[in-house]
Amino acid sequence: MSNENNELYPDYYKEWDDALNKGLNPNYYDADELCEIIDIYLSEDEIRKGKITIDYTLKLYPDNEEVIYEILLLLNDYELWNDLLVLAEKYKDLSLVWADGHKLTALLHLGMEEDAFHFFRKLKSKYAENNEDLSIIYQAMAEALYDVDLFEASIDVISEAISLVGEEVDLLWLILQNYQAINDKEGVLTIAEKIQKKNPLNAETWSRLGNAYKEIDETEKSIEAFEFAQSLGNNDSNDLMSLIYAYEKNDNYNKALEKIEEYLVMHPESYVVNLMGANDCAQIQNWERALTYINRAIFLIPEMENLYMYQSDFLLKLGEYKKAIAALEEGIKRTKDSLGLLSKQIELIRKQYPD
Repeated sequence: MSNENNELYPDYYKEWDDALNKGLNPNYYDADELCEIIDIYLSEDEIRKGKITIDYTLKLYPDNEEVIYEILLLLNDYELWNDLLVLAEKYKDLSLVWADGHKLTALLHLGMEEDAFHFFRKLKSKYAENNEDLSIIYQAMAEALYDVDLFEASIDVISEAISLVGEEVDLLWLILQNYQAINDKEGVLTIAEKIQKKNPLNAETWSRLGNAYKEIDETEKSIEAFEFAQSLGNNDSNDLMSLIYAYEKNDNYNKALEKIEEYLVMHPESYVVNLMGANDCAQIQNWERALTYINRAIFLIPEMENLYMYQSDFLLKLGEYKKAIAALEEGIKRTKDSLGLLSKQIELIRKQYPD
């Protein structure tokens, strides 16, 4: 583990880790602190220490369902399938639906498909009288099948779940995800329509729909969804970037530039988005505005040689050949012109404008 990372972690983690390294008895830690320590170890690939901490935590809090839930979730998140299976099996008598779900997930990820389907059949009977728990089991099975690329099987499982518990929105998202994976555009569009009717004024829903439409190249629908999400208060930078790309894809550079300005209000330090703005302005031959963006990009990253080539080109488009040469000369001073491209460009301009 790097010292830099270690500095970012809480003191109780450092104390625990020090005690572990020295073989000392640890001080008292509450459940949340121990779960955080486990998370840190697993994130740093310190699996042995993570397992020691898990064992200690479960001995200290043997009947704490929240702790069991959190540890199972961490083992799932870090794909420690064998450990997940062992632990889920250990708590099978507690009748915890999420523990059963984790066991299903572990079995499928370990390639034990026959065992997984056999266990799934038992769980369907076990939770038949409780629609909420039944739905959780179906979702766990469908998600695990999706994770191991058994998309058609996942669709079959979700379809069966819908026939039993109805068109719950989580089930609809799962089936949409599988339709995306098999490139079934019609299936995605059908399910997306059902989802938007369930949550017509939810910004997150429209954001997710925008990304779903983007994945199947439904650019117009993607734009509509992202715009609507934004009107409902969504300010996600990734979605805004997706809108920029979508407008560019549709050759709607003026709208792309509108969104670029919105993005730069939030992230004025982005030289990449300034470059995108310069490129979009060039597409509509708005050279003065293109120059504004490229000047910002140069301010942000003055050592990039290509930026001075763009700056010079935009000045030439405006008929400012002397300023174009001056821009290149400034670029040489700042970048040392390692490839000699700026110097060559100056020679070409001087040949073209000999006076």
